[in-house]
Amino acid sequence: MSDPTPDTGDGGAAERARIVAYLAFHERSARTKATAATSDESRIYQTTIANAMQAMREAIDGGFHWKADL
Repeated sequence: MSDPTPDTGDGGAAERARIVAYLAFHERSARTKATAATSDESRIYQTTIANAMQAMREAIDGGFHWKADL
């Protein structure tokens, strides 16, 4: 796994936090829509969106790396 880029004081940490919050919001929204879905297609679609938001959030926040299992 690659090391995180050192914070250079340019607001990178604040920007990452903002993006993580944005993705978490949309993840929760998609999970709520999946729970309320009336068809399997809608539930699967919203779950897929939520899982993608979760993966991106974890990648940005440092909890996931695409090569971790290699």
